[in-house]
Amino acid sequence: MALEIGTDVPWNAAWSGEESYEVRPCRHVSGRLALWSPHRPGAGRPIFARPHMVRQRRSIAEMRCTVCGEVTIESARWWFPRGDWIGEYWMSTEGPVHSGCAELALHTCPTLRKTAKPPIRFPSGARAILALVGGAATERDFGIKVLGRRIVGHLKLGWREPEFLTAD
Repeated sequence: MALEIGTDVPWNAAWSGEESYEVRPCRHVSGRLALWSPHRPGAGRPIFARPHMVRQRRSIAEMRCTVCGEVTIESARWWFPRGDWIGEYWMSTEGPVHSGCAELALHTCPTLRKTAKPPIRFPSGARAILALVGGAATERDFGIKVLGRRIVGHLKLGWREPEFLTAD
């Protein structure tokens, strides 16, 4: 049985058939050099724990639902509050979701079920932040030569004073 993207597998999940990497300019980060992998959703097996590099950046840049891939509208945008403090920002690589997609994700994703944190309305004040990668670890993990360059990996959402951490 074929897996359906947006139902069985999140839109932004990577697939084993997409596991080759290059450094290319990326339109979702204003043409900066970024990690790139081919767009072949459905090729091979899904890798649930690893978002596809380009689709992840697109989900943040265009506020696309990470489950179905459609654009979310501000008044109906939800989000799973997963992230950490990095410097002066609380950051997350999690993009927004639709309400129904959030329910589906909670039902089907073992990681989300374990965290027991329900989705919240998408918080205001988010800023898209470039996650720069490079060096030996990037070369080892992705099998590419970065030649000392700092390139974009994922995009992150960052909040300086996240009210959602103190709200109860």
